[in-house]
Amino acid sequence: KRARIVRLPDGDRAAVFRNGSRVSAISNACAHQNGPLGEGRIVFGCVTCPWHGYQYRMEDGCSPPPFTEKVPTYQLRLSDGMIEIDARANPPGTPVPPLDVAGLV
Repeated sequence: KRARIVRLPDGDRAAVFRNGSRVSAISNACAHQNGPLGEGRIVFGCVTCPWHGYQYRMEDGCSPPPFTEKVPTYQLRLSDGMIEIDARANPPGTPVPPLDVAGLV
């Protein structure tokens, strides 16, 4: 399943992915060539860019070793049953715990 793309006030876009009952948000732009990460799939727990296969862990935006690419992450929270995103990007590679949405439809 593809991500939901959120356009942020500064014009950037975040890709919000759900993997089971866990939801995370990272930049929609791949660090390699700005490919649309939100059009990628989750493979072995990593978001995989549809253009060249670069991968990023959802919880920190880092590529798995031995690669060193990083993308910004975003904090998520639940408010009245809705998922809200903090529009301020964290620096690339910043760990953000996934939001547990178990029990939500």
